[in-house]
Parts: sequence; C-alpha cells; structure tokens
Amino acid sequence: MQTFRKKQLSPGVGAVALAAALGLATLAAPATASPGTAAPGNRPGAADGPACSSSSVQLTQGAGTSPQNLCVPAQATEEDKTHLVWNKPGSYEDVVDYRVYMNGQPLGTAEENARSHSPAQEYVDAFRAADKDGFHVRTVAHNFTVTGLAPKTSYQFSVTAIRADGTESAASGPITVTTTPARHRVVITHPAYKAVGDGQTLNTRAIQKAIDTCRTPGCTVVVPAGTFKTGAIFLHSDMTLELEDGARLLGSDDPADYPLEQGYYLYPVPDPLPSEAEYRNYRRPPSLIGVLPGDNGRSAESREPGSVAKNVRITGQGVVDGNGWKRTAEGSITDEAGNTLPQYVASSAGKVLDDGVLAAAQFRNAKEHPEFLTGAINPPESPDDSVFYGQYRSSLMTFMGVENLYLEGITADNPAFHGVMILDSKNTTVNAMRHTTYNTNNGDGLEFGGTSNGMVLNNFFDTGDDQVNFAAGQGKYGAQGRPSEAVWIFNNYMRMGHGGVAVGSNTAAWVQRVLAEDNVMYKVETGGLRMKSTSDMAGGGRDFLFRDTAMACMGSSAFIMSLSYNQSPSGYVAADSATFKSVTVKNVSVDGNNSPTCGMAVSDSKPVIDIQAGPSLGQGTATLGAFTFQDIVFRNVNPTNIKGLTDSTFDGVSFQSVRGGANPWRFDGYSTGNVFTNVTPVPAGQ
Repeated sequence: MQTFRKKQLSPGVGAVALAAALGLATLAAPATASPGTAAPGNRPGAADGPACSSSSVQLTQGAGTSPQNLCVPAQATEEDKTHLVWNKPGSYEDVVDYRVYMNGQPLGTAEENARSHSPAQEYVDAFRAADKDGFHVRTVAHNFTVTGLAPKTSYQFSVTAIRADGTESAASGPITVTTTPARHRVVITHPAYKAVGDGQTLNTRAIQKAIDTCRTPGCTVVVPAGTFKTGAIFLHSDMTLELEDGARLLGSDDPADYPLEQGYYLYPVPDPLPSEAEYRNYRRPPSLIGVLPGDNGRSAESREPGSVAKNVRITGQGVVDGNGWKRTAEGSITDEAGNTLPQYVASSAGKVLDDGVLAAAQFRNAKEHPEFLTGAINPPESPDDSVFYGQYRSSLMTFMGVENLYLEGITADNPAFHGVMILDSKNTTVNAMRHTTYNTNNGDGLEFGGTSNGMVLNNFFDTGDDQVNFAAGQGKYGAQGRPSEAVWIFNNYMRMGHGGVAVGSNTAAWVQRVLAEDNVMYKVETGGLRMKSTSDMAGGGRDFLFRDTAMACMGSSAFIMSLSYNQSPSGYVAADSATFKSVTVKNVSVDGNNSPTCGMAVSDSKPVIDIQAGPSLGQGTATLGAFTFQDIVFRNVNPTNIKGLTDSTFDGVSFQSVRGGANPWRFDGYSTGNVFTNVTPVPAGQ
C-alpha cells in the first residue's frame, strides 16, 4: 500500500535554475573575503601534498558554507602544475562558482579555469545556451588546474564559494602543495630507440625499449607528434607516458602483436579450482597499453593494489587509437558544440568480419586456431562465435594491481573491445580525457572492477557502450572478490552510450559508495543511471548518491534498475539474487525532448523510470529498497514502469508533461511501503 504525505517543496531545482537565470558564471573581486583572509600565508597545520582519499565520496549532507576537503588527486602534481578538487559546502543551493587563491592571491574561478582545461566544458556551455527557458539544473565546476609553477617549490592554496548574490564564503582550510623536480625525459624517436611516426612502421620494440630504460623515478617517456603504429606495450612504476599534441599511438591490426601469454584474466581464478562444470575463465589478449601481473592476474594475490605498479601516469594531448573498427560511410558527424566526432560501424559477432579491423583480425584468428587459445580455464569443447568475440578482442588500456594511477588529457579512440579498464587498483584519477568510441561494439569509456578510491572528472564521453561502468565479479566465486567502491564522478559531459553511470551486470562483490554529481548527459541511449544485474549474480549496488545533474534528449529511460538483464553466457556459477538499495537521486532535470531523434517518448516501451525487480520477474528475484527520488523535474517523457520497489521515497518529484497526458505512476503489486511527498501529479489511489 502506497502512502502520501504533503510538505513544503524544498529549493532543489528551483534554486539552481535561479542561479542559471542570473548568468553568474564568473564574478569580480570578492565581496566578503579578501585575498589575505582567503588564504593566509604560512598558516600552521597546512598539509603538504594532501592526496585525495575516499573521504571525498561524501554521501551525506555536510555542514557549513565553505568548500570542504580541498585536496590533490594522487600523482596530479608535476614540476610546473597541479590539480585541485574539493567538495561542495554543506549548503550550496545558491553557489554559482568557486574562486581559488594561491599564496593569498586570487588565481581565478573554477568555471573560467574549466574553459581552458576541461574538454567537457564547451559542451556544458553549449547545453546551457540551448536551455532557453532555464528548465535544467545548472551544474557547477568544483576543480581547478594550476599551471605556471616552478619545480620543487611549495605553494599554499584555498578556495571560496561564490554565491548568486555576488558574495564569497569564508575560505576552505588551506593546503600546501610542493611541485616535483624536473623529470627526466626519454623521447621514443631518439637514436637509441628509433621509433618512426609514419603510421606504417611497427614500433612495439622501440617504444617498449624506451619504457624499459626509463627507470629514474618520475621518468617520462615522450611520444612526439606523428602516428606511431604499435602492438601491446607495458608500463611500470614511477613513470609517465606523455603523448604530445599531434601524437597518435595506433594499434597494430595483427593479432600476433597482442600475444595471449602476456594477457590477463578479467577475474582471478579461485584456488582450489571450482568443481562446477559451468565455471570457466578466459585469458584475454593484452590491451594496447597495459599494466599487468606476471601471472596474468590469475591469482588474487598478484593483483593486490600496488603489487604490480605504483605511481603510473599517462598525460598529454595525443591520441591512443585502438584501430578496432572501420568508420561508417559518413565517417564523422558535427556535434552540438560544432566539433567533428568519429563514427564507427555498430557491429556484432555476426558482422565483425565485415566491420572490424583489429576486432575482425582477432576474431578470425581465434576462430581459425582455437587450439592456440592458451590459458582458458575449463573451456567449452566446441566454442561458439560468442566466445571468440567476447573473450579474444583487445581493449584499449588495462591497468591491474596499480596504486596511484593518473590519466589526463589524452583521447581514447576506437578500441576493438572496451576502452579504459581499471581493475583491482586504488587511488586512480581520470581527468580531462576524451573518449571517442561511438559506436564501437562494447566500447565502454571507463570500467572500474574491484577498484577503490577513484575519481572521474572533466571528461568528454561519446561512447559505444557504458560511459562509466562498475563491475565486481560474477556469481558464487565472484562474491569472494574485491568490491568496487568509493568513486567520485563529477563535471563530465556524457554523450550517447548505454548508460551514463552504469553498474553491472557483474555485481557479486558489490558496487558501493559512489558519488555522481554536476554532470551533463545528452542523448544517452540507455539510462543516465543504469543499474543492471540478474537473479543469480549475487551482491548488487548500494550507497549511491546521484545528484545535481542535467539530462536531455535521452534515447531511452532516465533511470534503470533491473534484475532481468539478459546476461550473455560467461561461465559463472550461480548464487543468490543481486539487489540494489540505498540509492538517492536528487536535484535532477530530465527532458525527453519527445522526438524520434531522442526517442524516449516515442513509445511506451521506454519508461522514464524503469525498475524491474521482485517476484513478478521469477522466483527468488529480490526486491529493491531504500531508494530516494528527491527534487526531480521531468518533461516530455513516458510514464514510469516500477516493479518490485519497496520502502522508498518520492519527494518533490514533478512531471510537467507526459506522453499522451497519462498518469506517470505505474507500480506493480510487489511495490509496497513507498511514500509520496509533494509529487505532481499524485499517484492514482493516493
């Protein structure tokens, strides 16, 4: 039985829309805090090199009016630059920008800084310009790239919040950051290595030699302008791979350049080996760029965070091109910001030989020579095409067992399989990358598996699959593994893809403590927040806060939470049902745009909130519970379709327009104990 209570509508979307209407992206001199009080020099107690930690993933409302937890992502500081991030104040509804101070003097505002350093920001600005009636939540940048610093020098920083009325808050607590010494640089075209950037010469040995000889702590391997064809290369501790502007690492299209003996297991192999006949595990070929254990990640011990490498960085304005697929006949499009985006053929196991480049070559090689597929655990007697296709394509980058991983600035393009895989690692940051994988099959932007304390900010995503995805093992044995947890996703622009923030379908060891905020999602095809698993996967997702996000032109549902995901055969041993719980969605605007181009409201098959759980899906399927949907505004959308949601709250949820004028609330009989407060319209029967 649903219950309904009235209360006053909280500020939510309205307060942010007011800030947008005021047009306050940047402001002049501070009104209430002088540079001296904002960042006092030599203040006692300031920490040097304060690396961000899991405490940045704040799922409950903080206190105070000043920015909180100013910190620096691990490995973000160089000889001449650093990067600052912070949590929003406890009270932030009227915050429209932030101002950063260095040694007591103002450097600029976060929004101004983003226009110079974030590839997402020009798309955010275009999105705002198209929001003529101020319908959408206004996202706010809360990070800052500091450049022009001197090596081996200490600087003190603080940050203030700028309010809609032009006043500034008191400053955050100050921090001190010391830049690194100048780094030793190894250029791959040097005569000692002889890499050739003509797009034809195979440079695997030359590049790997440069990497292997770059052993001074902090050493940087430089890829200059040019197209350098290469097979799989492997990084190590205490190094940077820098791709200069105009540089392209182009993946070889020869499967022999990605040898299986140097590959990896997606999940460790249990010891003792499972006795169940259905259990299997495949060794995948290595990615174009990798950090992998010596035993291919077979044992859990070999992939402990930090056991393989520490302090690994990839930076620069160059491109890592997986050479996975052919372009479409058109080849590219002009996007909503006026930029050119590559378009790759949408393919499948049945079409890969026609559509793929490296993807086709690896599929063909595996299918024609299955006897050479070394390392498979309990393989099927007669593998079918789904096995060859699903297990023997290379991803673009795979990092396993890394502590302190920093990726910044590069473009991830055209993988044969997934994009960037971050597995069993901790303290990882992906900042200001471009992910151009649309519409490569399975072309996720990022995947976190068994990874903790992650940060994803300032990225532009245009992907062929999930944009930021989380996995945590499969079934009975996956439940013994490491959860994916404490990840902060903010200030990104997410375009296309099959889920903006996606969980599953592999959820056995839990995906938990995720904060996603201040993101813009446009034309995302399948759920801005998409949580998917099965009735026999185990684990699930819990403790999520998804807030302060604008979503438009959605291709399908805005929110998907499903335990009926169609899991392709993957060899896991069944366990109990997965579930999702303790999920809060707050201060979000969703415009389905009601057109065939966008798709959500074209037919009833695409409910704006699609929850599939509980006994109506089959015996043993869990319900979902403890969800909160608060201060959300919808227009041009379909009605909801909610099955198996219990003990949850809908507070300040407004439907401005629904296809066909229908009542948007549709619940099954297993959805009980839910509370509705100040919702428009009221559910039938309340």
